Amino acid sequence: MKPSFRFAATLCVSVFAIGFQAQKPDGEIISAGRKFVHHSNVLGEERTYWVSLPVAYDDPNFEPEHYPVIYVLDGKSAFFPLAGLVDFMSGRESVNFQIPECVVVGVDTSNRERDLIPDAAAPGGIAGNRFLAYLTRELIPIIEAQYRTLPFRIYVGHSLGGLTGTFTLLESAGVFDGYLAIDPSLWWNGGKLVKDSPQSLGRLGTKKIQRYYLSVVDGADDGGQNAHVKNIHQLGFSLAANAPENLKWKLDVIPGTDHSSIPLLSWYNGLLFVFQGYDLSHYGMMQNPDAIEPHFAELAKRTGLFMDPPQSIFWILAHYLTTPNRYPDAAKALKVIHMGLKYHPQSPYLHEKLGAANEIAKDPVRALESYQTALKLNPGNTALEEKIKKLKS
Repeated sequence: MKPSFRFAATLCVSVFAIGFQAQKPDGEIISAGRKFVHHSNVLGEERTYWVSLPVAYDDPNFEPEHYPVIYVLDGKSAFFPLAGLVDFMSGRESVNFQIPECVVVGVDTSNRERDLIPDAAAPGGIAGNRFLAYLTRELIPIIEAQYRTLPFRIYVGHSLGGLTGTFTLLESAGVFDGYLAIDPSLWWNGGKLVKDSPQSLGRLGTKKIQRYYLSVVDGADDGGQNAHVKNIHQLGFSLAANAPENLKWKLDVIPGTDHSSIPLLSWYNGLLFVFQGYDLSHYGMMQNPDAIEPHFAELAKRTGLFMDPPQSIFWILAHYLTTPNRYPDAAKALKVIHMGLKYHPQSPYLHEKLGAANEIAKDPVRALESYQTALKLNPGNTALEEKIKKLKS
């Protein structure tokens, strides 16, 4: 290529790039949650928190439901990726039902040592139990007053946040139902929590089921003698010897991670553990709808999470069983939808699908009634209006 041609080509590319960059993006703004600032009387300062709601929370096709709540510390960095992971593990769009849909709350911990070290002599002079008082007396009541929540709370903390979570379990069990202590800083104060854990576990202050997930980096490189890694494994030994029956726990060694990268896999593995028994196959439920209710009864026994089978489960089953190019089956569809309406009688979607199932069953009178009910519950649904017109004609 001649120099003059090279210059001309470069100039054209540069001008094109400048023109392209100058165009203003005109895409839709997508919200991943809301950020709030409020004054804490307990801490005597302004505090920040973030909230992400399930996709179905305000869906007009769904009857309002209640949800477990996940509180994740270090909200500034952890809230957005964790909220995305929770959505993927539970959301209709991913057709993934590993865990239930949850409200996710990110808790700001900008001064981590002050907030998260459970010792009045720590830098900053504020004990970890004062931060716990902020959570229990102020933030949790705010969330439970403003949002539709189930009485099932999960604490997620990494490093010093995992220390605080472990402290909360051992000293104030029952505040939360599930705990993710991710590579926690149990070396604090000479491993005091670990050393005191046999006594703390022996007097665990609740009979509620507590599910405690403890992750740690692979310490093979130094023979596991690093004080950080060693204390976490020592707590595992103590749990094995002293955990009461209502405390279900897991120690998860995650290879190929370091202290900074371990949270992502820990969130995934830890949520599966806390909600152990929720993960279900919608294909299996579609083949055997009678398994739905026993599945959620067993979940309550295993985790302490008492919840009705959610609309999201009936949504996918009803969709598959009433869609011509899926697995249409009028009898199973009617069974699934009537079961769903037992728990969610005001669900526009389920009434609409009841109409579709009745159409498949060649019962246009009941189909029309169901579509009309769905339209009353969700006025303005033009697709339903068309179906009603078609049946009336």
